[in-house]
Amino acid sequence: MSVYTEICAYSLGNLDRDKLKALISGFWWGSKDGKRNIPWVAWKKLCAPKCYGGLGFRELHKFNMALLGKQAWRLLTNRECLMARVLLGKYCADGSVINADLGRNPSSTWRGIWEARTVLLKGVRRRVGDGLSTRVWKDPWISGTQTRRVLSPRGQADEDMVVADLMDGSSHGWN
Repeated sequence: MSVYTEICAYSLGNLDRDKLKALISGFWWGSKDGKRNIPWVAWKKLCAPKCYGGLGFRELHKFNMALLGKQAWRLLTNRECLMARVLLGKYCADGSVINADLGRNPSSTWRGIWEARTVLLKGVRRRVGDGLSTRVWKDPWISGTQTRRVLSPRGQADEDMVVADLMDGSSHGWN
């Protein structure tokens, strides 16, 4: 069986990143009688962009996470598409991909999108607006912190307090 045929057959089954990466690198570096040849160039160098001297290969896991992150973004921004209505209806009780749980017995589509939320959370920002839908203690809404959450202790404050409770309605400033 050729390496290409083995990669195609393997990618249709249970995807193991390391096995697939080994098959691809074996294709490029070759082997003879089961003995691996010397990899003259590191895999990281091959995955570097061409403008930096690499060959522009994609790291399959990162590329897959980026594509799944785009689907998660689509669920956030286009709630009326069929995919969003089905997935959000089944897996998101509050309608938010960001706060959703994996759930019991999830589909492979939802499992992939749920795992890709980490990619999405690295770049997504929350607009506070009037502050009625942003929870002070639970939502990541403060810029300049690594977690984008309130760092001070909650004390006696209500756990579900919203940002609007911290603002003065007449002056539109902080209370």
